[in-house]
Amino acid sequence: MAESTTPGRRRRGAELEHAIYVATLDELAANGYGRLTMEGIAARAGTGKAALYRRWPGKQPLVLDALRYALPPLAEPDPEHSPRENLAGALAAFSAVLAGRTLVPGIEFIVDLLREPDLRALFADMIIAPRLKRIEAILHEGVRTGEYGPEALHPLAARTGPALIMQTFLLTGEPPNPREIDLIIDTMLHRTATPREQDGRGGTHEPTQTRAATARQRDGSASPA
Repeated sequence: MAESTTPGRRRRGAELEHAIYVATLDELAANGYGRLTMEGIAARAGTGKAALYRRWPGKQPLVLDALRYALPPLAEPDPEHSPRENLAGALAAFSAVLAGRTLVPGIEFIVDLLREPDLRALFADMIIAPRLKRIEAILHEGVRTGEYGPEALHPLAARTGPALIMQTFLLTGEPPNPREIDLIIDTMLHRTATPREQDGRGGTHEPTQTRAATARQRDGSASPA
């Protein structure tokens, strides 16, 4: 981004921090965490290393602050929508983060985190855990309204959706499209649907990935969500 690479007047405060965050995210996307350096970030931001070290003792806390800066705020569930609609929105937002549709570098960076256990744990606490809590809250609301059975409150129900989204990335290289998100929700709720919902669907369910692949074949080159 222009302001992170072009020297100009001396920047201070929030303006300088914005340039540093943008430079950090650009360096992560270009080089990965392993090759990320404070020198490279400073050069891309058009500032000196001293400006970075006055604020952060090293690259790990800087990266975490840059991720906090980059992540869009969690959207509140819409009370006018059904729990299923809110669940679809929460999963689509999670998918957008992995797809790099926010300022966060995307799934390549997340895979890179596996080599850095401390950073991975912090990333899980900061990014994954709040989103799981939001999904759990939506499932709680579904149980309260009678749309889902009490088994929807099991922690694995909330984890299933994000896990299948990540699996879709690994298997296809693309984020799930809206139809696949719908199939993922069916899988999350397969054992937690009320009898009325089960009767309405009828029969047994194919595995989500098989059904998603079938949907892709039937729909042709479906656009990612």
